[in-house]
Amino acid sequence: MTLVEVEQLVRKALPKGRQQGIKAYILPRVLSLDELCSAEPWTKFVLAEEVIQRVWIVFIDEEPELPWDHRSRLLLVDDEIAEVLMDLSIHFRPRCYEDMQPLSAWTHGCAEESPR
Repeated sequence: MTLVEVEQLVRKALPKGRQQGIKAYILPRVLSLDELCSAEPWTKFVLAEEVIQRVWIVFIDEEPELPWDHRSRLLLVDDEIAEVLMDLSIHFRPRCYEDMQPLSAWTHGCAEESPR
């Protein structure tokens, strides 16, 4: 998959009413399961090795104006089958947040500035 294909898939996965006022970021490279578990150690407890091999990570901040400890989402997109494998509700920024970039083609209220 390309970055553009991942963005298009994420748009389809989010209900239209949930696209306003959010900020969406993507890690601009595919991760192996080992890399994902190294970057986000908690994922080894929720992922099956036989299911996930190479994934894209998309972080959706649903309430970007609020201080942290609010609901957000982490989407894991399978690189091979081009599907959202997991849509996880989380209440923290992922560890790899600093390496993420805004979804460039996002047009429904997402930030244009860098997450740094």
